[in-house]
Amino acid sequence: MDTTMQIIKSLTKFQERPDILKQCHEKIFEGIHLAEAHCIDNIGKTKDANVTKIAASMKMTRGAISKICKKLLRKKLIDCHKKVENNKELYFYLTDTGKEIYVTHRIYHDKAMQNKLALLKDYTSAEQNVILKFLEDINIMYDKHSKEILK
Repeated sequence: MDTTMQIIKSLTKFQERPDILKQCHEKIFEGIHLAEAHCIDNIGKTKDANVTKIAASMKMTRGAISKICKKLLRKKLIDCHKKVENNKELYFYLTDTGKEIYVTHRIYHDKAMQNKLALLKDYTSAEQNVILKFLEDINIMYDKHSKEILK
């Protein structure tokens, strides 16, 4: 098998991994969807977190974030308040249980980051540049494909 086909085969195998990662995620964060965990993460690290700030950070619509936040409120993972100077806008903060999930999620992400950094140490700067270019090109291809599907 030539190198091109090995790369495609390896990339396909990589693309099929989200199912495995999802199962691992569900064991760690039972009953919490990935988007909810990321929303909790954003609320935990954002001062005066509101729908607009979270939506911008997560690159999602305000409507989608509102739905996620309503679920998190029902699950008692977040709470909200209004400020005296802005009685219209809701600001979110983590409950004690939400804080536990936030910390666990941060640890989970930090460990994944350390694993990736350890892996990349074995590659030269030139090799890392090739990897980066390839991944950027893959993302561009997927972005174009997504836009075509949504037309």
